[in-house]
Amino acid sequence: MSRLLVPGLGRRIGVILAVVALASQLGLIALSAWGVSNVAMIRDWLVVGKVAGSAQLDAYIAGAGLSASGSFYLLAAKPTLHTPETFDDACPVREAGIAALGCYSTETDTIHLLDVADDTFTTLKPVVAAHEALHAIWARFDSQERVSVAAEVEKSFASVLDPAMLSRLAPYEALSPSQRDGELFAILGTESGTVTPALEAVYSRYFDDRQACVRLAASSANVITEIASSIESIGNQIRTVEDAVLTATASYSLERRALKRDITTFNRRADTPGHFASSSTFTRERSELANRTARLERSRLALNALIEEYNALVAQMAILNTRAMTVNTALGIDASAMITIPAEP
Repeated sequence: MSRLLVPGLGRRIGVILAVVALASQLGLIALSAWGVSNVAMIRDWLVVGKVAGSAQLDAYIAGAGLSASGSFYLLAAKPTLHTPETFDDACPVREAGIAALGCYSTETDTIHLLDVADDTFTTLKPVVAAHEALHAIWARFDSQERVSVAAEVEKSFASVLDPAMLSRLAPYEALSPSQRDGELFAILGTESGTVTPALEAVYSRYFDDRQACVRLAASSANVITEIASSIESIGNQIRTVEDAVLTATASYSLERRALKRDITTFNRRADTPGHFASSSTFTRERSELANRTARLERSRLALNALIEEYNALVAQMAILNTRAMTVNTALGIDASAMITIPAEP
């Protein structure tokens, strides 16, 4: 099963086939011979002819820039839109912290798509649909075409320079070539702006505007990156300010205890007649204690400012954590095993 972290056209094709079969009796033998060697294509036509129209699927097809051929193969794999609950059953292989937004089952030749509820990721839905459609298309390549396309996929993969895309593709390097090429075919087709001319020619069969799909993928990735980067940035700031608060608190407490002790000693000495040799000595020591008291007050105000900064950052983190959890829920991510940054002061 391949997973990603899709109306009337089919009915019209079915009608055309029926008319040809009735009107071309002389070509019946030739047509039958063609049918024997193209069973899969005939099966796809029959399936597409029965697929019910869907405004959502039509929107995905248009948004992803799929061509008539691309939308045909998407529909041929009988795409089903799922809630997070039903999607878990349809695409059961899940990992903590990983968003599986769609899957294609080679065993049943079916596509399953998570109907992401969060409006932020409206742009992601067509990308996932196109991604899974490319898996269905890859499954339909004959062995010779798969070898030739795989060679172009590998060339395109080797020429990727974008750090974000390299990070996205890194997990697939460990797969066997047969597994990797199928995954890379779907990912490069929907997310990479540049591929080899030969591979672009293959994609052009299934996309009228592949770059539209690539732009949607980039837009969705930017949203996720922005949330993750904000959490990382605020988390680092919280840790830095927390260290500063702990250091300042320890220093303030030490200074306060020492000053309190010295003031008590000074007052005891002042209550003892004749303890100070001169009034100037008394005045100097009292002035020093007053200066230390003023410094301690400044330390207290600075510490309070650090604590306020810390609390403000914690409040921001709480908002980001809530946003992240909303996104996780919308994307069906199991976040139970993810490391969370506490948002309590």
